[in-house]
Amino acid sequence: MPRKRDIHFALLGFGKLGQGFYDVFQQKRDHILQQTGINLILDKVLVKHKKYTRPRRINPELFTFDHREIAADKKIIIVIDCMGGIEPTFTIIKDLIHAQKHIISANRALLATKMHQISDYANEHAIHFLTEPSFGGGLPVAAIVQRDLVANNIRELFGVVSGVSNYILDKMSANDIGMKEVLKSPDIQKMGESLAVIDYEGADSAMKVSILAATAFGIDINYLDIHSEGIAKVTRSDIRWARRFGYEIKLVAILRDHEHGFEIRVHPTLVAREHPITSVRGQYNACYIRTDLLGEYMIYGLGVGTRPTSSLILRDLVDVSNRIYHNTKRQRFYFNWNNKPVLPIEEIVTAYYLRFPCIDQPGVMGEITNAIGKHNINITSAHAEVGLVRGRTIGYVHIFIDNAMEKEVNKALNDIRKLKLIQGKIKFFRILEASHADIVE
Repeated sequence: MPRKRDIHFALLGFGKLGQGFYDVFQQKRDHILQQTGINLILDKVLVKHKKYTRPRRINPELFTFDHREIAADKKIIIVIDCMGGIEPTFTIIKDLIHAQKHIISANRALLATKMHQISDYANEHAIHFLTEPSFGGGLPVAAIVQRDLVANNIRELFGVVSGVSNYILDKMSANDIGMKEVLKSPDIQKMGESLAVIDYEGADSAMKVSILAATAFGIDINYLDIHSEGIAKVTRSDIRWARRFGYEIKLVAILRDHEHGFEIRVHPTLVAREHPITSVRGQYNACYIRTDLLGEYMIYGLGVGTRPTSSLILRDLVDVSNRIYHNTKRQRFYFNWNNKPVLPIEEIVTAYYLRFPCIDQPGVMGEITNAIGKHNINITSAHAEVGLVRGRTIGYVHIFIDNAMEKEVNKALNDIRKLKLIQGKIKFFRILEASHADIVE
């Protein structure tokens, strides 16, 4: 066994993730000691409510209700943030950095809003600041981007980043059922570190994308400023039609570096069934990276759960411990912040699938395609058919559009909505297409 070295650390928060991490830590601490010589010692656990009944498996003497006790303890050199939320966590983290505590953060909401400020403050105080557990699950995206792909120019990064949403869409597709039926499953509430409705509405994915944008491209963007759509409006009919045309619907996060700005968005997307991303099932996530040297690179792993997240936290505990003992200069990963703008969704160029419920009469398709053509939009294919909805005959026009600017597509849709032939809600999906020519090499 390597020479033994004691590392004292503290844990902020003892909710679902905090308790999950504690259990994994208890199971793995001896294994880590044997493999690395690092003896991890948990000294303090910061909790909020004094009267709350906590599990008996943890020594109650570990609990503290004041983060200043952790800050004042000279033995504690690393702090793990499993608290969640922005305040008071942001203030607590700054106080601990000021007290020379290295930070490992699994706090997605905090980093999706305060990443730039915390990283600058950590650098100012020569403190290690590791963020990867905040991405959720076991995907080591940040480490791969910052270390394994350091010689590469990352042209684009996209993928499935919500295990809960992916599980819901997967069940809808596999069982041909609606979303309400999937949401009744008790498995939904067991996933992740918090209530699954966050993923369902898309905010959780936007937080992850904000962190990815900072890590991969140095983009300082609050998750609230990212164009993000959840899966709430995806229906069983949408999935059926997508399958018929050779696609699957995935909640996809897309980051692309263009010469004139960054493209950052999250939304339900049609993905060709032969694309590797469609093989990502259930609670799993994947990131697909295009680079100048390695070409295409894909990372795959569990996207939800306290155990996968705890795996990354323990990895970072060992990483920081080794840096402290072996790297006297304390070299840290810096975020290479830049000022290139983030493009509004209206200026994004991509392909689209549109479905128009309409009256069943000759000339309907011609009117719709003419309205689209007036905006110089190239239609790659158009299909028309008739169906029965609640005993009523209704026509459907399906339009596939080549790469077009979103604001022009919206103008065309506004014109079509004014036509008396439309008999319901127009469905609109972006399609995952190949890289554009102007992506930075």
